[in-house]
Amino acid sequence: MVTLFIGGSRSGKSGLAERYASMRRKDRLLYVATLRHNGERENIERIERHRAMRAKHSFETIELYTPEELDLWCDELNGEDLPVALLDCLGIMLSQGKYVESDGGHWTEIENEIIERAMMGALEKLARKTDELIIVAPDIFKAKAPDPSTDRYMQLLGRVLQSIVETLGASVVEVIAGIPVVRRDRTGALACFADQGGR
Repeated sequence: MVTLFIGGSRSGKSGLAERYASMRRKDRLLYVATLRHNGERENIERIERHRAMRAKHSFETIELYTPEELDLWCDELNGEDLPVALLDCLGIMLSQGKYVESDGGHWTEIENEIIERAMMGALEKLARKTDELIIVAPDIFKAKAPDPSTDRYMQLLGRVLQSIVETLGASVVEVIAGIPVVRRDRTGALACFADQGGR
């Protein structure tokens, strides 16, 4: 079972996804954190904020930054007691897979098809090895891309989101100003959650 939480920046999508995950299961909660701080103050503050949010629930945190790292980690998951896994954030993992820094400090942009194939392969594997997979993703499609590279990234994100819905059969929650709006509920599990406002 796969559930996608999508929303704009600071929409409250991460907090709602965490509450939904803890509602689905009280133990065996895995949190796949994707943001590399790279010594940047804004990223460090963001990571600390999310750690504080997670502390309210019983998550085991795993830090994985690219589709390839996620795929390798999935190979280590086993056992009959399947966990609930929350991946936050899909957009960040895609960008860190698409833009690769060399030892000389130069950036290389990887083709969309390669990243899409790697990402979907890893997500399909993770979905098979979890009781439920919850994915947090950004809604960046209301703004115009400022340059061709960003446009290609937006196309990549859009294609992966469509594949998550079509191939993995995901339920979809759009988060608007902290309010969960159910766009697709494949199992009926989201109705009660949304009726309670995600509380």
